[in-house]
Amino acid sequence: MLKKVIATDLDGTLFYPKDHKNMICPANLFFIQSFIDNGGKVVIVSGRSLAYGLKVEKKIGRPVDIVSFNGACICHNKEIIFSKEIQKEEVISIIEDIFSSYRCLAIAIFTDSGIYVKTRSDSKLLLFLYRFYSKSQGVLAEKIYFGKDKYDKSLKNERVYKILVFFGITNSAKKRAMETNKIIRNTYDNVESSWTGGCIEITYKDINKGEAIKKYCEINSINKEDVYVVGDSGNDITMFKEFNEHSFSMFHAPKTVKKYAKYTLEKYEDLSRYIY
Repeated sequence: MLKKVIATDLDGTLFYPKDHKNMICPANLFFIQSFIDNGGKVVIVSGRSLAYGLKVEKKIGRPVDIVSFNGACICHNKEIIFSKEIQKEEVISIIEDIFSSYRCLAIAIFTDSGIYVKTRSDSKLLLFLYRFYSKSQGVLAEKIYFGKDKYDKSLKNERVYKILVFFGITNSAKKRAMETNKIIRNTYDNVESSWTGGCIEITYKDINKGEAIKKYCEINSINKEDVYVVGDSGNDITMFKEFNEHSFSMFHAPKTVKKYAKYTLEKYEDLSRYIY
């Protein structure tokens, strides 16, 4: 029986290629199920919510553990064993600064009850496009709430585990996101931020995927050399650094991400060549 652990990102990784109908393409699903059936352990490590992670577990049809919000929440055997939200005053300050100083299109806060979006403009067209994109994702879509009243109520009353800042999909938007991420990292002492394409993801200080998997291994007495980490974006770099011996980047990842991983995968199921 295998005594190995796969710590896997979702979007662009386990969810590659995208399958809006089935969530996980058949080849990737078969590989993950077979790995678990042979004694392996799978940990979903994602920027997505815990609620969505539980949906992925249901799709896999096998027990998995879940690290959500880029490491702000760790769920083992369906019990939360660690969670850390961003301090509320820090959340408010960062959001106010970003909206007043940088040209982002929208900000989303990730809470226990869902994701709440605040757009820079009250344009009905912009809101329509956001909603249209969300619906177009099919089963890959998170539960997202739009509207100022819902956003304000959530910001006031709920714990915020992650802030996502969206700049756009153009090259200039991606460049602004990269530059803004550097500023945030040098300005705020109590948060961690990572950049991927046109987005910035912000969590509490020292909350990241690498630290989360390290903590998960310590709690469950798992040897570091038995962990295989796989991802494709900026928020996966901490995993690649912490578990470099068995670190895998998807081939389509940006060069700035791939350089931190020891190996590159063309297909997710190619992991089997290294594990078995």
